[in-house]
Amino acid sequence: MLKVNEIFGPTVQGEGKSIGIDVMFLRLAFCNLHCQWCDTPHTWNWVGTDFGHPNKFKKENEVHEMNYSEVIAKLLKSNFVKALVISGGEPLLQGKNLVTLLEVLKTYGWWIEIETNGCVMPSEKIFNLTDQFNCSPKLSNSGNPENARLKPKVLTALAQNPKSTFKFVVSCEDDISEIKEMIERFHMEQVYLMPLGMNPEQLNQTREMTKRLCDIYNLNFSDRLHVVKYGGRRGV
Repeated sequence: MLKVNEIFGPTVQGEGKSIGIDVMFLRLAFCNLHCQWCDTPHTWNWVGTDFGHPNKFKKENEVHEMNYSEVIAKLLKSNFVKALVISGGEPLLQGKNLVTLLEVLKTYGWWIEIETNGCVMPSEKIFNLTDQFNCSPKLSNSGNPENARLKPKVLTALAQNPKSTFKFVVSCEDDISEIKEMIERFHMEQVYLMPLGMNPEQLNQTREMTKRLCDIYNLNFSDRLHVVKYGGRRGV
């Protein structure tokens, strides 16, 4: 069984290397980190928790147990999109339960991306069944302690895999020293910088600064298309 938060689409991948392509989204519940600027707190920030993020949700409304056949049935309702982004939360917390789903989808010829914070090691099967890993290591601006958000063995394994891309959320220019240190330490390639912003107004305040850092340090820029288009709406 998978603990699902929501399934939606067709929509577009709003971030990173595959920005703009038509996809379906499978958002899984639960996360090992608790970022203070998280835009999906409905996957982990339940009523009664003492996490600093202000938005609390009822767990019983946000976590839905589904088996892989139920998930596939919902995904196949879109008969022209065969690309899936598996996000969260942290989807690799449920890695063992994802394998059968991925195996079936690959028989249908689906493209599969997994979004991860780089704290949970993908199994060999997950590595083989996934077409692209969108790894977003968290910086100190997330509010998570370093020992929780930085897992060297996992980041090394992802950096050595040609399927991996890396995306850093930029809140201010000072973030670049931390980003550069991580890139050099783990020999990361295909690196994207993305401006922090939960709504179009916030994005407008950080976008140009982030673009400038990309130009200076020869890194890729990623906007947040879904935020530009829909603001903070869910399920789009």
